Amino acid sequence: MLVLFDIDDTLVDHASAVSAGGASLYAAIHPAAPLPVFLAAWRDAMSHHFPRYLSGELTYQGQRRARIRQTVSTTLTDAQADELFAAYSRAYEAHWALFPDVLSCLDSLAEHRLGVISNGNGLEQRRKLEHTGIAGRFEAIHISTECGQPKPAAEIFHRACRVAAVAVRDAVYVGDVYEIDAVGARQAGLHGIWLDRHQSRRVDHVPPIIGGLEELADLVRARAV
Repeated sequence: MLVLFDIDDTLVDHASAVSAGGASLYAAIHPAAPLPVFLAAWRDAMSHHFPRYLSGELTYQGQRRARIRQTVSTTLTDAQADELFAAYSRAYEAHWALFPDVLSCLDSLAEHRLGVISNGNGLEQRRKLEHTGIAGRFEAIHISTECGQPKPAAEIFHRACRVAAVAVRDAVYVGDVYEIDAVGARQAGLHGIWLDRHQSRRVDHVPPIIGGLEELADLVRARAV
């Protein structure tokens, strides 16, 4: 069985790193708004502009500048925006860390082939895996900007299976965003599993759903039988 993972908020605690980076940016600019309000605005800017990068509308640097300008000031020059984003990035990257259930999960799946499918910048996403010491656990890493298609496009899922010479029905994909990860994988023919770390499931969310990666091995074994 081929078991494929998302990176951000599945393996790596991206949300906590974003909060740490946002707090560092907040300290650098001393805005009038309270920190929680600023962090909410920062996350909103990321959710708005990062998809524009994934779709090709903005460059990687362009989405960084757009996020800073939306949150801090629309009048910032490129150099000013870059300097402020650098302050954010230093703290964000310093706080890259695995969730506590990751290593034991990977150990429990050692008999299976493991890989990664992630939306984002190839260099940054690969550095996360290297920084957290798990890059060597995966036989293949597929990043959207290197593959030409972001999730939930079927092609990125099919590419991972094609490279591994595995039929889509013999592949499992797990990620933390229901529509993009679980539904996207299922529509591509894989067994899509939603990782619902925050217990936000509703009655219309279709299983399989897990609350933590410690539940994954049993599901994979059941699929492999």
